[in-house]
Amino acid sequence: MTSTATRMVTIALVLCITGLARPLAAQHGDHSAPDVSGKWTMTVEGSPHGATTMGLTLKQDGKNVTGTFASPHGDMPVKGEFADKKLTLATTSSADGGEITFKAQLKDDGSLNGFLSSSMGDMTWTATRAAKSGK
Repeated sequence: MTSTATRMVTIALVLCITGLARPLAAQHGDHSAPDVSGKWTMTVEGSPHGATTMGLTLKQDGKNVTGTFASPHGDMPVKGEFADKKLTLATTSSADGGEITFKAQLKDDGSLNGFLSSSMGDMTWTATRAAKSGK
C-alpha cells in the first residue's frame, strides 16, 4: 500500500472510531427505514370530476404521521401511521363533516399508490414527492 493510501485508511479508521464518519447507509439513504415526510403531489382518479391533482404534506415521527391534505374543498388535517411501507391516514376534520380515509403502499420507486374513501365514494390515488423549489 502506498503511503497516501495508508494515510487515507488511517484517517477513515479514526473517523469511524470517533463517530465522525457517516455510515454508508446514511450517505446513500437508509432504505431499511423509509420516511414519508415532505410534500407530495397526489392524483386522485375516479372522482365525479375526473382525475384531480391535490397536495399532501406529511411529517413522520416514528410510526406516527400527521399533516395536511390540500383538496379543492380546502385544507384538512390528517393523522395516521406509516409502517412496513404501508400508509394509513384519516382526516381529523372536513368541510362536510365526513371523514376521508387514505391507504397506500410506498413503492420501490418512492411513489405512493393506494385508495381513499369519502362521502363521494372510493377512489384510487397515486402520489410523488413534490419537486423542491430552489432558494
